[in-house]
Amino acid sequence: MKQLFIILTILSFGFAVVSCSSGDAGASGSDSNDTAAVEDTSSPGDEDSSGNNNKNQKDRKNGEDAREDGPKPVPVEITTLTRGVISSFLLYSSTLETEQTVDVYCRIGGLVEEIYVEESQRVRKGQKLIQIEKDEYDLAEQNARIEYEKQKSNFERVKALQEGELLSQEEFDNAELTVKQAEIAWKQAALSLKYTTVTSPISGVIGDRLVRLGDRVQTSSHLFTIANLDEKIVRVYVPQNQFPKCYNNQPAVVTTDVLPGVKFKANVKRISPIIDPQSGTFKVTLAVKDPKNKIRPGMFVNAQLIVDTHEDTPLIPKAALIYENERTYFFYAANDSAKKVELQKGFEDAEKVEVLNNLPIGSKIIVLGQNGLKEGSKVKIINEKNYAWQENSGDPISANTTSISLN
Repeated sequence: MKQLFIILTILSFGFAVVSCSSGDAGASGSDSNDTAAVEDTSSPGDEDSSGNNNKNQKDRKNGEDAREDGPKPVPVEITTLTRGVISSFLLYSSTLETEQTVDVYCRIGGLVEEIYVEESQRVRKGQKLIQIEKDEYDLAEQNARIEYEKQKSNFERVKALQEGELLSQEEFDNAELTVKQAEIAWKQAALSLKYTTVTSPISGVIGDRLVRLGDRVQTSSHLFTIANLDEKIVRVYVPQNQFPKCYNNQPAVVTTDVLPGVKFKANVKRISPIIDPQSGTFKVTLAVKDPKNKIRPGMFVNAQLIVDTHEDTPLIPKAALIYENERTYFFYAANDSAKKVELQKGFEDAEKVEVLNNLPIGSKIIVLGQNGLKEGSKVKIINEKNYAWQENSGDPISANTTSISLN
């Protein structure tokens, strides 16, 4: 009985273990199914939606890349091809002078008592400049005048005696010579007295005052420098091969770096007929018109002799030019595209160039942004620039033509 009870107990425990193992397995299977259910919450429709989104994003990115890879318009600045005046010049450098410049010296010696003028002051011809102490010269003049009057009176008596034949011819001649000498001595003394007042020999402006109050001056003392600023000139030395191109009253232009952009009209005043054998040049003197006295003698200037002028001719600014392999090109805009043209050049100056190409007036010439452009490049006009010479194209001087043609 006892053995039978033990056997039944063992069998019961075994069934219990088997039953527990089956329950755990079922629970595990249930958990697996639940997990699978959770992981499969995304339906097939959701998978299609996600795939479409990714495809749309990819398509958009490809479209953007395509747009980025496409040509973008290049921003440019243009100006209009216009007609105007341009000239060919012979260019030379020189120094501005005045036609009348004098150094004033003292004619007598003495102490300076008064100074009547200062530098930069305008004076008239004959105006007082300085006064030299004149007491001694005044006394000398009075003494010479008295001596002259004495000799003149004596001569009158001698003349009366000679008319009465009471005096020899020799005595008469001696008396006449003495009175003439006395007269000359008096005039010299009067002249020296006059020279104690130094006056201006010309009308002009005091450039230098080289004397001070109280100075003792001599006949070699340099007192003033006076210049007539109303007549300014420029002397240039032109190569002999240019002699046929120069003539009297030939128009010219004078400029200076002191006043950039300002042009002064000038003309040929005289031409030297002699060629310097050492330099092979001849001298040309230009008269400069400067009514407002903006330029001063001694300034370094550029003188441009106008040789020839082309009027009503197509012009473009030099800013538009591109230089490639010793050739010159420019671009113009047409239908939002850049067209490249090799320049056929006529006259040129510092700002513009004459265009001999068959290009219609009004063409849009690209003056900024043309570097890097190619034939047919897309462009976008952002500004149109106007130049001063386009507005004043009737006169080669007022149109700012500062030509630098080769001599």
